Amino acid sequence: MKCPPFFLIFTLLLGLLPGSVVGLETPIVFTQAPAHKRGELCGDGSRLVVFDPANGPTVITPEFSSACDPDVSFDGRRVLFAGKSEPADPFNIFELGLDGEPARQLTRDMGDCREPLYLPKASVTAPLFDDLVPWMAFTSTAHGGLNEGGGGPLTSLYVTNLDPIKGRGTVVWRTTYGLGGDFSPTVLLDGRVLFSSHQAGQVKMMTVTWAGDNLNLFRPGKSENVQSMACEIPGERSVVLVESHAPSREGRLAEVSLRRPLHLHEILSTDTGRYLTPHPTSDGRILVSYANGATDYGIYLFDREASTVGTTIFDDPDWNDVDAIELAPHPEPLARIPMLEFASVLDIEGFEDAGQLHCMSVYDSDQEAIQKLEPGSVKWARFIQGVPLSIEDQERCRSTADERDWPPPCVETRILGEAPVEKDGSFFVNITGNIPFFIELLDKDRKTLHSMESWIWIRSKSQRGCIGCHENKELSPQNRATDALIKMQPTFVGTESPATEEPRLISSHAQQENSHKKAQKGTKKETQRDIPRNPVVAPELLRKSSSTTDEEPQR
Repeated sequence: MKCPPFFLIFTLLLGLLPGSVVGLETPIVFTQAPAHKRGELCGDGSRLVVFDPANGPTVITPEFSSACDPDVSFDGRRVLFAGKSEPADPFNIFELGLDGEPARQLTRDMGDCREPLYLPKASVTAPLFDDLVPWMAFTSTAHGGLNEGGGGPLTSLYVTNLDPIKGRGTVVWRTTYGLGGDFSPTVLLDGRVLFSSHQAGQVKMMTVTWAGDNLNLFRPGKSENVQSMACEIPGERSVVLVESHAPSREGRLAEVSLRRPLHLHEILSTDTGRYLTPHPTSDGRILVSYANGATDYGIYLFDREASTVGTTIFDDPDWNDVDAIELAPHPEPLARIPMLEFASVLDIEGFEDAGQLHCMSVYDSDQEAIQKLEPGSVKWARFIQGVPLSIEDQERCRSTADERDWPPPCVETRILGEAPVEKDGSFFVNITGNIPFFIELLDKDRKTLHSMESWIWIRSKSQRGCIGCHENKELSPQNRATDALIKMQPTFVGTESPATEEPRLISSHAQQENSHKKAQKGTKKETQRDIPRNPVVAPELLRKSSSTTDEEPQR
């Protein structure tokens, strides 16, 4: 693939960047999407453009039918992007060097791959962890299933290394397993990946490590409200994002404190315009894409004092100019060593892919329904797996779908198993890794007292601890050894185990209804759900940790 002559000029300019003045004099890379499609970030005919104030705009993806989603390397010399050569092709991830080298393809045969993101160099080779290689995160439809609302293919986050790992080549890990669809990832300077996640009719913001463990809530969701396109502002200890009304992703700018992201929130833009894709500049300002009324999107610097856009950077009226990023060096986040493959907490034949989950107290919660539970009333925790429907089931599913229902309408469920809850509210389980599940709290008769309405997962060979059930995230628990840990006998959940505990499976909707009636027999009012109402799928799928292997050659 031939590179435009611009790169010969830009390479010389790049060498001057450390001593040059940032802002209007710094080149940027951005996406141009057809202007007739309002708010579109990528579509047929989209292309990547570099704008240099000294030389004007240059299209850098002339041989792609579509290109979008740029991300700039930490040294400012390379660009990741999503592209396809022919309109009928799926999107794949490519890397383009700004020194005249042709673009290299990084993903293959993984459905549509979008939103690539440079990650810090890291090692996965024990015990020295000295062979650091660069990685990237991206979203993909490689799973092949339908999202929980039935709106389209399920998107999840994946990671892969950009340079070969000695003795292993290329490693591909799926890192999120929610069933609503995950999108809009960004890497924070502390090494966490922040992303938006569809869950039960809401869009929440979550964080994970780059390898996919330690899932935590960052921002709660609200009905009809989308939070996405987040970026950290260096030096400010804050994240700027776009808030919009579903299903659109264009909206107003807001800022969230990294010190208290659940509570400290401020609206930045007070005008009537529409914003997309904020990105920080080297001097702490914010590049945004902005449109007002029926106009196309242009690129501006945001004026915090005026609460609206200020200086115009670039605006082509024939295109939506979006996703602008400075072509300049920027800080590399902290690297984290993933404890997934080589630090397994389980050394049990036939259960190597499991992870461990310990809960300190199911009664520790900020939800009123759980706070009303009498201590000691919860006797069991039931673990219920969600299995997405296939794309072929979309029409049937959507005809009766309400994504606010729980379990979601386009997800089949199966009971993985149950674990005893101790007197102090704790439980401790070994559970099949890399599958989405939710938890129900049961009384002594195994009737449901409370049910989670979100997906969690445990990465294979990892450990996860939780304080309670939707506990206050800003409080630390009492330092104590729980009854479940003192016993040191975790319950095996999700597969046949050395303890000969079989998974409790319900094989048909009729059997579920019959079990439900028996459980409710003799009661005056049916107020509690005893079992999931959706039919389950074949038991053999229970032993599959993910739809794609955690390690899969791609080049």
